[in-house]
Amino acid sequence: MKIKTSEWQWTRKPKAYTITDDKIEITTNPHTDLWQRTYYHFRNDNAPVLQVKTTDKYFSFVVKTEFDSKVRFD
Repeated sequence: MKIKTSEWQWTRKPKAYTITDDKIEITTNPHTDLWQRTYYHFRNDNAPVLQVKTTDKYFSFVVKTEFDSKVRFD
């Protein structure tokens, strides 16, 4: 799938990101997350989100992540 940036919309656009024909790379800021309603009632909804609508019945993508955890659940 070729990424057509005109069809995508940011929620909380990050300061650092790159979009090419076959890749989206997002660098998030420290202390950003998308946790919701955990056992301990932890809620944090402040990470960047890139969204697109599709009419495809089945839509999938591959995600590769890199992170430098310092503590559990970091």
